[in-house]
Order: sequence, then structure tokens, then C-alpha cells
Amino acid sequence: MSGPRTYFAIDLKSYYASAECAARGLDPLTTNLVVADASRTEKTICLAVSPSLKALGIPGRARLFEVVQKVKEANDARLRAAIRSRTAVKKDGKWSLAAPSYDAKTLAADPSLEISYLVAPPRMAYYEKVSRQIYGIYLKYVAPEDMVVYSIDEVFIDATPYLTYYNMAPHDLAKTMIREVLYTTGITATAGIGSNLYLAKLAMDITAKHAAPDQDGVRIAELNEKAFRYLLWDHKPLTDFWQVGPGTVRRLEKHGIHTMGELARASLCDEDMLYREFGVDAEILIDHAWGIEPCGMKEINAYQPETNSLCEGQVLSCPYTCEKTRLIVQEMTDSLVYQLMDKGLVTDGLTLDIGYDRENCDSGGYRGPVQIDRYGRTLPKPSHGSVRLESATNLGSQLQAAAAALFDRIANPKLTVRRLTLTANRVVKDPGIFQTDFFTDAAKLEKEKSLQEAMLGLKKRFGKNAVLKGSNYLEGATMRDRNGRIGGHKAE
Repeated sequence: MSGPRTYFAIDLKSYYASAECAARGLDPLTTNLVVADASRTEKTICLAVSPSLKALGIPGRARLFEVVQKVKEANDARLRAAIRSRTAVKKDGKWSLAAPSYDAKTLAADPSLEISYLVAPPRMAYYEKVSRQIYGIYLKYVAPEDMVVYSIDEVFIDATPYLTYYNMAPHDLAKTMIREVLYTTGITATAGIGSNLYLAKLAMDITAKHAAPDQDGVRIAELNEKAFRYLLWDHKPLTDFWQVGPGTVRRLEKHGIHTMGELARASLCDEDMLYREFGVDAEILIDHAWGIEPCGMKEINAYQPETNSLCEGQVLSCPYTCEKTRLIVQEMTDSLVYQLMDKGLVTDGLTLDIGYDRENCDSGGYRGPVQIDRYGRTLPKPSHGSVRLESATNLGSQLQAAAAALFDRIANPKLTVRRLTLTANRVVKDPGIFQTDFFTDAAKLEKEKSLQEAMLGLKKRFGKNAVLKGSNYLEGATMRDRNGRIGGHKAE
């Protein structure tokens, strides 16, 4: 990268919730709305929570029961205040709040109203459609090679050449793009502007949260290396910083490092310690502690991973026995087979991760190794294992046999299961069927492959549930339901 550059990081605010509000003609910033599948239990994880609900202390990825609990606590406080101010009403001999409202402005104007909220079932296909529309708006201003899609609601943009082209300051160009998204879709956004990609991300994630919103609710913040050191060297917690997770924080805290400023000083005084602790990753940590990021769009677009993988994962709706879990592993393997076929890929290995339910510990009968999850609950230690195949394949018979043997090898048959992840490792382009030894029946394998291709064609034409196995109708099977989902959430 030659010469100073200017990068944007743009994040659509509470995207899924905002998309649902906009679809209903409601203001995403003032409407109490949560995106969640209420047909499941209240333990289901919310896909998104609107900003006005977050103001009640509800986290963005709360479980539905947490939303219910927080809203109840807020209404209890409003009722006590309403009784004191004599604005509460009596219903069936009991004091209560007046009519419910899910609009934050209305609730703020009338403390006697009850806080309510809308629950919108996820619609992943719709969110992807709106995201593509917003991407099209960005493309009106910048070329695709100067933009990286980070997620469904977040992009990075190298704005350097466009500042001169449009004769605009960075703040003005970012605001213009965000406003067109708002006026077109009803969805607002937050933007970070930085002298490198890392600082643009931090400006968006951290600094913009403290910036005053404009009349449209848009927040834009800017950071360069000097401003980063002044504003964020003492910022806590460290997990607010991009790519710094709880595990990294614990390892830093062992050495008395609690801020980016302390990390920068440690790199001057004891750089060897950081490399001993983190290996080659220490270089990234040190660069980021000083606000340095040498990677730009050119490097991102040229990046080719050494290996690739495909993954299937799901959280089960209830604890599954070992026998019922084996059925789910079979279904997940089938799904991987069709993904591999569709992409023209083969794999030479599988990895299986099994997460057990907390009821195993709650019952008091489990005495094995445990771990504490992020909710502070005690769970049996997950099972993890891999299997290497004799040759790369995408044939169901071979992958099913390998997955079943792997499951039987690592699963604890006495424990109930709640989470599963199956990964096809080191996927490469399919070289076709060929005879590797005298014992390989190439004709039989070719026939199986042709059958899979025919079934894939039917699924693509008539839907994933057009061709199913009898086992997909057994009690506990999930494939039929998951075929109507995107990323584990309802497509429509």
C-alpha cells in the first residue's frame, strides 16, 4: 500500500430487527422488536434485538426468556412509579399499567403505559434479499474490487480513490452512502473511518458508540494511529477490540496486561515474552496495539487459504439420546455429501464435535471432566475427534461409514447431546472416479455418483425435501425442518 489511505467500515444497525421493522413501516430505532422463533422454547436464541429493547439492558444475542424477564423487570419498575404518581389503573382489583405499547417514544411520553414488544420469526431469505439490495447501493459509489463483504450486515471499503473523484471529505461520503441506504430501505447504519482497516473497524465498533447520532440516528467516527493511542490505549475491556477473545485476554492478564497501551509497552520491554506466549500471532497483537494494520484490499483479494472445509452444525431443540443423535449425524453427513457434490468438491477427512446437555450434570450422575459455558453453567466436556479417509471422496456410502465409525468412537453413550458440528476437512476439486487398486469397483462407485447427481438435480429443481430417505421421517429427525432454513433459521 503506497501513500495514506482511507477505509470505511459500515455496519447496519441491528440488521435483522431493523429489516423487520422497516418491512412493517415502523421506525427501527424506536420500535421494540425481537427476531426469534417463538414456536421453539423460550430458551431459543434471539437472532436480533432492536436498539430500544437493548436500552433496557437486553443483549443483542439474548435468549427469549431473558427478553421476557428484562421487560417484566422494567414494567414492574414502571408500575411502582405509576402507583406513586397515581397514574396506574385498577384491573380486577389489582393495580396495573395502562395499555401496552411497543414504541419507545410513546412509552417515554407516558410512563403509565406498559412496555410490550413484537416477536418476528426469522426470514433469512428476506434478509439476504435486502442485503443484496444494500450491496447494490454501495456499488453505485465504489467498485467491487474496493469493497469486502465481511458479513450479511457489514462491509469494508477502500474509499481512497473516491474522495478525490467525488470531491468529498471521508465523513461526507460515508454519510451520503448511509443516507441512501436509509432512504431506500429504512435501515440505518454506523460507520467507522480509519487510516487502515483495523482502525476503521475499531472506529465503528467502539468509538462510534460514543458519538452523537444525527437526525437519522447515524453515528460516524474516525480514527488514525495517533487518535487510537490517545482514545483507546486505556479502553477496557480488551474483548471490545477486533480479534481479541476471552482466551487471549486471560493469557495477557497472566502477564499483567489489561489494556492496549500496556500491550504496546510490553512489546517494547519484553517482546520475547509475547512471542513465547502467542507464537506468530504475537506479531498481529503487537501491530494492533500500536494501531498498525498492513493488510489492505489488494492483499485480501489475493488471499488463497491453504486448506478449505465445509461444515454442518446444529443446536438440538431438546436433549437427544446417543441413538437419536446417531440419526442426526447421518442426516448431517447426507447434507455435507450434497454440498460437496453441488460444489464439485471432495474431502479426505471428517471432524465431529459433540456438545452434551447440562442435564447430565444437573442430575448428579455424571462424574467425568466438565467445563463452564459462557452462562456459568457446568457441562460435560465436549467430545472431539477426526478420521482420515483412504482417498478423497464425496460419495455418501464412504462418508456415512466414516462418520458413523467416528461417532461410535468418540460419543459417550451415557450422556444426552445438545450440539453437533460435522466438518469435511481439506476439500479440493473433484478429480473424478478412478481405480486406485485392484479391489476398487470403479463402475460401482461411478453408479453411486451418478445416482447422487440425479438426486441433487431433483433437489435443486423441486426443493431440498423433494427426495428424502425413510430415516428422515423417524422421530427426532431434523433434516426436513432444516431444509426449510438458512443458517439454522427459518428462510421465510
